[in-house]
Amino acid sequence: MQYARPDQQTLTQADLFHNALMATRMEHNQFARLQQPKPLSSTEEQEYGYSEISLQGAARQCLQWLAPVLRDLSNNAAPLWLTLIDPPASLSNQWLRNADLDPERIMIVRSKPGMDVTKLCCDLLKLGGSHTVVSWLLPDSSTAPRLGRAAQAGHCRSLNIRLQAA
Repeated sequence: MQYARPDQQTLTQADLFHNALMATRMEHNQFARLQQPKPLSSTEEQEYGYSEISLQGAARQCLQWLAPVLRDLSNNAAPLWLTLIDPPASLSNQWLRNADLDPERIMIVRSKPGMDVTKLCCDLLKLGGSHTVVSWLLPDSSTAPRLGRAAQAGHCRSLNIRLQAA
């Protein structure tokens, strides 16, 4: 998806994401420090990684169950983003406000058609700019380990939401 700018240039979603990361005003050395691997204690190894929630029912009902989870994650004291990758269309900034979530602490990333969403998710996890990356993937046997490794590399958490119709 491309977005028009006042000077008639267009930006891709990747450009917008890059601009959002740069807007956090992190100095280069602070960002580099985030990306440098450090030995993980056993507590941190458990904290960083992959988790999955499976919800069954009508989409609206599932989002109501999900709201407290997202609220808890968005209230994280870390100065990093809660990133949502390809959430359901009904999960918008208005829905976030109605669910008492702070949209200014949450970044919604929507992939382009044909894009490898699992790779996008892994890339965002490895960047380390988010404390948690929430995805809506249909994982296969290789997806969970890939997301887990990427989350540990970026010192963050990966949470996959599996919505199943009733």
